[in-house]
Amino acid sequence: MKRKYLVWLHLTVWLLILANYMWNAISLRFFMHDKQAPLTVVLFAEYFFTELLYLVIPILCFYSAYLLVGPALLFKNKWYRAIIYTVLTIAAASAWRYFAEYRVLLPYLGFDNYGGHPWAASDYISNVFYYYFPSYFVYGLMYFFVEGWYKTRLNQQELLKEKAAAELAFLRSQLNPHFLFNSINDIYSLTWQKSEQAPAALLKLSEILRYMLREDTDGLTPLSKEVNYIENVIDLQRISAKGSAFINFSAEGLIDGQKVPSLIFIPFVENAFKHGVLNDADHPVQISLSATPEGIHFSAFNQKNDHQKDITGGIGLNNIKRRLELLYPGSHELRIDDKDDSYHVNLMLQL
Repeated sequence: MKRKYLVWLHLTVWLLILANYMWNAISLRFFMHDKQAPLTVVLFAEYFFTELLYLVIPILCFYSAYLLVGPALLFKNKWYRAIIYTVLTIAAASAWRYFAEYRVLLPYLGFDNYGGHPWAASDYISNVFYYYFPSYFVYGLMYFFVEGWYKTRLNQQELLKEKAAAELAFLRSQLNPHFLFNSINDIYSLTWQKSEQAPAALLKLSEILRYMLREDTDGLTPLSKEVNYIENVIDLQRISAKGSAFINFSAEGLIDGQKVPSLIFIPFVENAFKHGVLNDADHPVQISLSATPEGIHFSAFNQKNDHQKDITGGIGLNNIKRRLELLYPGSHELRIDDKDDSYHVNLMLQL
């Protein structure tokens, strides 16, 4: 809670307590002792001033416990400070009550709370200790520890968010170069072969990089752009394979208006290209995406290749699993059917 709102909250609570004090005092006099006496503006002002002076005592007890005694209790081997602050609070509250009653209320308003029988110092001390300490002093301590627990909980949540954001940034920084290096290797091969497809492949790569660099600040991107990105990746794969890559891709449903984390599906696409059979027209790579108001279903199926396309090893799948845990905790389902001759990924995201 912002500081200014907290100040207003405290002020409101004390004003309500003051109003309760005044109501008790006025009702005691006019509804029980002196039913015929009128409540004038002057008399109301006197009640207000009297109860305001008495209100200083609970305020002193509360904030002494909250600002001094509570923090002192948190320090090891500093418990004596809490005792000193407590004794000083009792002394200050007792002194204030004596000052208010015998230096202000009695000489100026004629208010005598004891009917001509003044209290001794011990009476003031015992009254503060037995009346105000079990209530307002204890409330101050409770408020201090509850506030401390709440702040600690908020800090822990903020640290977890920062840790998750940092981890996501790290995972994404791993993912982008992984795909980039694979694409550059393919374009390098086309260039080395002096293929006419090299310029088109380079153009597709530039569109892909532009998409990566224009990621939204919240880490989410329109699903339509993600679909277009997948299409560019597939086109780049087809170009690098010189038309011998058989890939079926379909996207249907509510593509417009949905948002997803950028590059959330591409590791599965890359994995299908890397380990799948691409040149079999009878068993093409099947990639599909279906979007509904409730969620998104993504599927990637490929026949397994007998050899691995490169020896670098894949980091995309491990990364995407971790990203899903961070971004969709308890609201996603990832099923991988890994058979001897085929590999099938089904991902459900709840929106």
